[in-house]
Amino acid sequence: MKVYIVFDNKAKEGFKKGWGLSLYIETEEKNILFDTGCSGEDLVFNLTKFEVDAGSFSDIVISHGHWDHTGGIFSLLNMRAYNFFVGESFSEKFSFEINDRGGEVIRGNEWRKISENFYVTPELKRNFPEQALVYNTKNFSFLFLGCSHPGVEEFAKLTFGKFNNPLYLMGGFHFYPLSDEKIEFRLSELKKLPILKIYPLHCTGDGGRELVLKKFEGENLRAGNMIKI
Repeated sequence: MKVYIVFDNKAKEGFKKGWGLSLYIETEEKNILFDTGCSGEDLVFNLTKFEVDAGSFSDIVISHGHWDHTGGIFSLLNMRAYNFFVGESFSEKFSFEINDRGGEVIRGNEWRKISENFYVTPELKRNFPEQALVYNTKNFSFLFLGCSHPGVEEFAKLTFGKFNNPLYLMGGFHFYPLSDEKIEFRLSELKKLPILKIYPLHCTGDGGRELVLKKFEGENLRAGNMIKI
C-alpha cells in the first residue's frame, strides 16, 4: 500500500499547500481518494505532480461536509464521474449538485464495505458528524481521518472494536484549538490501544503534532510526501 499526501496545510517545495486534507491510497486491490482539500485547482495540481491520473480511481470518501474537505469535488467532476461515499448527515443540497454534475452520492450510516479491504465507518456525531476510512488486512487496520471532530480516540476505539487489529492512524486530529492538557488526555486514551504508527496532519496543529510524535512512533508529513506500508 502507498499513501500520498495530496493536500495539507504544509507542503514540500513544488507542491501547493492550503487549509484542508486529501489523501490518495493506492493498493493492488483498489485506489481511493479520501477528502479533496479546500481548492480544486491546487488538488489537481498536486495529483498531477504525483503523476496520479484522475482515471486511476473511481471512489472518493468524504469524511464530512466542511469546505476544507470538499473544495476539490467539482474540479474532479470536470474530469470524470466518481462515486462519493458520504455520511447520512452530508448536505442534501450538496448531494444534489454532485449528482447533477455526473457523480453518484452513496449515503449511509453503518459499516460499509467498499471492497475486500476498504471500509467506511459509521458516522460519529459528537461535535460534528464525521466518518472515517479504514484499510483492513489480517495484520493491521489503517485508519484515515479527516478532522476527528468526534475525537480521534473514539474512531480508534470503533475501528479496533470492529477488526481487533493493531492500528495505523493518519489525518487531522483537531488538536490545534485544545490545551496541552486536553491533548494529553486524548493521547492517553489512544495509549490503551495497540497503535503501530501515527501520522498527524492538517488540523492537528504544530503543537499537537509535536505532542503526538513524543508519545507515539510516527512521522511529521506534508503535501508531497508518500509512505509505503
